[in-house]
Amino acid sequence: MSVLLAVVLSLLIKESLLLKIIRVSVPTYRVRGQPAQFECDYELGEDILYSVKWYRDNEEFYRYMPKFDPPKHAYKLEGIKVDLQKSDDRRVTLHQVTLKSSGLYRCEVSAEAPSFASAAGEGRMEVIYLPREGPRITGNEQENRKGDSLFLNCTSGRSYPAAVLSWDIDGEKVTDPLLLVDYPPIQHAHGLLSAALGLRVPFGKTMQVRCTARVAPAWREGSEAVVGNSQLADSKEAMLLVRSSSEASAQSVMLLTLSLALFFRSLMQSET
Repeated sequence: MSVLLAVVLSLLIKESLLLKIIRVSVPTYRVRGQPAQFECDYELGEDILYSVKWYRDNEEFYRYMPKFDPPKHAYKLEGIKVDLQKSDDRRVTLHQVTLKSSGLYRCEVSAEAPSFASAAGEGRMEVIYLPREGPRITGNEQENRKGDSLFLNCTSGRSYPAAVLSWDIDGEKVTDPLLLVDYPPIQHAHGLLSAALGLRVPFGKTMQVRCTARVAPAWREGSEAVVGNSQLADSKEAMLLVRSSSEASAQSVMLLTLSLALFFRSLMQSET
């Protein structure tokens, strides 16, 4: 038993003396134009540090070698601009990131002779572009002429990646595919995208609808509308009360009156 204990203790001591990575921290998401900081925490044990190197998608962009003067060096890489003043052997800071800064980042730590040990850790960062406005709810004149349903469109602002849209009616998420109409993303300059999602709601009922846009878990914004046509036979009009709100900014409220007289008039004419 004493021999086994001695072996276990010997292995534990030996492991504690080895170079190892404790933690590699890479932000999951950054907004375009923000700085980004990566951290590489390691233990040398009895080893002497030879180098710390950082790679994006297997291309080296930064290294720290204590025996060199200066010890820090950055390499040109598209979407990568290292802030050398805020970088050292355990952290690297990038200036304003771009959409091309996205990728898999790896920290690799190496020891001097005689062990020449090395250890590495990695993490993925996605750079996103947030919309400058919330999703818009509008009526679709062409579709509203076709049947006995009110057709609404929700369109997101330009972003990257494209926003994921969803509809709620009276607080419940719409999952019925017969009520939803998907559209392909709309492409804009610089790789930005807009998303669109249609919704069919029945005439003759007042309801609250909400369209929510999400760009990664980091951002969510929605628009709400109260749709009613209780006096349809008389006024042939509907009112849309649209409230835009954002978790990342102060709420703003706007009142939009959408005249649907043409839609309903065309519908009544088609029925007669």
